[in-house]
Amino acid sequence: MLSAKLRTVPSALTVLLVAVLAAPAFAEISTTNAEHLRLADQLADFKRTAFDMRREADTLKSFTPGKRLHWQSHAYMLEVLKSHVNDMGKALEELEALKLSAREGHKIAIERSRPHLVSVAQNLTQAINLVQEDRNSVYWGEYGEAVSKIYAHADALLTNIDTILDYENARLRFDNLEADAVSAGGN
Repeated sequence: MLSAKLRTVPSALTVLLVAVLAAPAFAEISTTNAEHLRLADQLADFKRTAFDMRREADTLKSFTPGKRLHWQSHAYMLEVLKSHVNDMGKALEELEALKLSAREGHKIAIERSRPHLVSVAQNLTQAINLVQEDRNSVYWGEYGEAVSKIYAHADALLTNIDTILDYENARLRFDNLEADAVSAGGN
């Protein structure tokens, strides 16, 4: 009877040892999952702002072909877009800081965002400068081209983010299905 109790002690110690050794690994996995969730949430917010920016750029673009809207309407929309670009610039800096711990799809979304956001900012600056130099520039072709480029890059930015995040979400759902199938097969 004593020998049976002694045999269970090493088993209990083994379980305890495995639990102690596995705890840091589990904590690391849990932390990694929390980081991935935080990054995914930040990318979703970034995508929402990109959607708003594209919508505002589309509205501004609708002002330019032959419509005689007051220059202040254009100036207001340019300020709204400037606010979106500034918000997205700050958000992109935060995302880039987290990029090392990101999933591959999230890394790609972050990397592909900067060139389009920079292009939106450059064309937006050009449009703002044109209006500041001459209020009547809102009726000229150069202003219309700058506004068209703002929309084109805002649309490309949103399309890239949306496509990449859709792919990443589908891949995660597929991975979860595979994991469910493996665990169901093991039981």
